[in-house]
Amino acid sequence: MPLFRSPASASIIFTATAVVSNGRVWWSVRDAFDWRKWIVPVAGLVVGMPLGIYVFSRFDADQMRVAIGVVLVLAVIVVGATQQLDVVTNWIEERDYRPGKAVGATAGLFAGILGGSVAVPGPPMIVYGAFMSASGFWSDEEMKAVFTAFFGTLMLYRLASLTYTGAVTTPLMIEAAVAIPMVFVGAWAGVYIFDNIPQRVFQWLVLVLLTVNAFVLLFTAIPEL
Repeated sequence: MPLFRSPASASIIFTATAVVSNGRVWWSVRDAFDWRKWIVPVAGLVVGMPLGIYVFSRFDADQMRVAIGVVLVLAVIVVGATQQLDVVTNWIEERDYRPGKAVGATAGLFAGILGGSVAVPGPPMIVYGAFMSASGFWSDEEMKAVFTAFFGTLMLYRLASLTYTGAVTTPLMIEAAVAIPMVFVGAWAGVYIFDNIPQRVFQWLVLVLLTVNAFVLLFTAIPEL
């Protein structure tokens, strides 16, 4: 979307759809949800989000595209390292390190800053979750429940904050409402593809597509800065 319209308005539409999509996924794993695990990163989010919104308000269109591209590249590196490379996951397991509440809150803080500024909050929480999961303190379902609850909360907080600042408009919310059904169609297609090709191949495909997306944003925006 940032390639075809204002990155700021694209991020607002995405934020509204992300609230719904995260809520949908959370509902499927709600029995594994533990609010005490969710509240730790949310404590950092409360502080980080206003900082991210301030940064968001300072970006022009090209700076926004570059920022999104850079964070996507960071996300690909983090996800690839923690989910795809056995040497990294084995190292995490051998460390047997469980991040404390301060680390969880710090992950939430940085996720709030990234989420508020460019609506891509994943990398800090992915690192935090990788240690919690690899060390055996979170099951896969617990991590999914905590992540979707956290990201849903983050996006709802972002949407409310941007509404307060006047950035959210009725036309943008109409666009988001039109987009939401297509999000579910895309989710169905993604599940179908996931079920019909090897999981490892699917994950690498996602990382490759994210990388292409990131570099297209960077190469189209950097010359304009």
